[in-house]
Amino acid sequence: MKRILIIATLFIIAIGIGSCKKDITLTPASGVTINNYFKNANDITASLAGIYSAFQEEMEGSGSTSDEGYGGRYNYWGDVRGDAFKGSTYATYSVNEMATNTLEFANASTDWAGLYKVISRTNLAIQYYPQVPATDPNVTQTILNNSLSQAYAMRAESYFYIVRLWGDAPEWTTAYLDITQSGSKARTKALTLVDSLIIPDLTKAYSLIQKNQTPTIWYVGEGAICAIMADVYMWRASMTGGGGNADYANAITWYNKLFAAKNALGNPFGGAGGTGAAPTLETQLNWKNVFLNPTQSAEPIWSIFWDYTVNGCACIPVFVGLSNNPVQLDPNFQNQWKALYKTDTRVAKSIDTLNTLNHINMLYKYYNLVPTSAGITPVAGNLNFNPYLPMYRLSDVLLEYAEASAQTGDLATALRFLNLIHVRAGYPAITAAQVPTSAAMINAILQEDEYELLGEGKRFFQLIRTNHVHTIMDPILNVRNGTTDPITGITTPVTTGFIDAPNRYLWPLSQSALNANTLLKQNPGY
Repeated sequence: MKRILIIATLFIIAIGIGSCKKDITLTPASGVTINNYFKNANDITASLAGIYSAFQEEMEGSGSTSDEGYGGRYNYWGDVRGDAFKGSTYATYSVNEMATNTLEFANASTDWAGLYKVISRTNLAIQYYPQVPATDPNVTQTILNNSLSQAYAMRAESYFYIVRLWGDAPEWTTAYLDITQSGSKARTKALTLVDSLIIPDLTKAYSLIQKNQTPTIWYVGEGAICAIMADVYMWRASMTGGGGNADYANAITWYNKLFAAKNALGNPFGGAGGTGAAPTLETQLNWKNVFLNPTQSAEPIWSIFWDYTVNGCACIPVFVGLSNNPVQLDPNFQNQWKALYKTDTRVAKSIDTLNTLNHINMLYKYYNLVPTSAGITPVAGNLNFNPYLPMYRLSDVLLEYAEASAQTGDLATALRFLNLIHVRAGYPAITAAQVPTSAAMINAILQEDEYELLGEGKRFFQLIRTNHVHTIMDPILNVRNGTTDPITGITTPVTTGFIDAPNRYLWPLSQSALNANTLLKQNPGY
């Protein structure tokens, strides 16, 4: 898909079928009618490219160095509210709100319209792809099934983000084609969305996708569908009304399905036989291949493609290239991890261990840059990098598998999967005596998560899912929200911690959504 198809889709979608933001702006089909549009394989290809490009823009941005708050939500949603990142000297109020748990509905990242844009395009795909084989015999059943599978999976993934970020949300599953159709709709309960839409969509996607294929990691394939489904069950287990151990067991079932699927090199993710006995991880030496060269790595399951020659700068919040980056590593986290750099081989590949003057608080893992004693001076050339953000990769899956095992009391399995990541990083294996309880095991897994998945948009979701928001974030927020003496630099902490919990675990609904959809009600606490 990549370059040509993204351009083609942006043109076709804009001119031919419109761009639909369900509760923000409802734009009916114009120009060429939908029934006259989906006629051949190229239309399906362009439509899929439009789905992925809309999602890519939501996660990484629009290719502009000045679109803070619009793009880069991969990190804003998953990282900046956690313990490893905070606003920099150059942060705007919107970034500081995330880092200090003082979010308000005017914050640009509270807007879910971009995700509903993806959903709108998937609804069109699901409704109209099935008619294409009648006019193009080259669209075989396999092509149709694989295309529909990706549309169902991308709709599920978009709703999964919405549920985790805002909770209850309007449910739209049909294409918007009628200007007289109201754009207002009440919110459906989050658990209902999971059970009646997200899980069924992923089940349908898995049933349609062609199995045992070597995937292109830029697309949602067999392994990615399994990873999303397992992640959904992990989240469902922690929801009010969720299934607890039964959901963790379902997650494990889907992880085992993922082990049987092939990676980008054509081998099972679970190693020989696809059983998970010896998962095919990236080597310690080549760990950064996951980020720099994911198509040639055994570990990526689904990554986001970027091409700066077409899309411009992927100026994600943890971008290395501008001196006024709005998001930087939390100094306390950086110092804690940096102290381990002689043992943990990931440290020097991820952050600057030299305390240099330039970018000492920046994340380097997505970039083929090595800090020196002179640091890395921001230059125009640094704009020309392609950060390939992993949506799911095998290390992420193994740590979640370990978490699910710990939650169900299988500490031996949890320890085995935890040690696969821990030992690869350069540490000696953790012993059973060091993690004798489920609680101790989960704490160890969360620590490994923070190091291994740093800046991969996962952290705040992990803290909510494991009920560790207060344990980890309260001491940090007490410092971040404290009063700093301008002369001594000494900060006097506050004692409120994560205010208005658990209400503020969720994000507020944006003002634009509230204005456009009169049936919406703001989340409590905002």
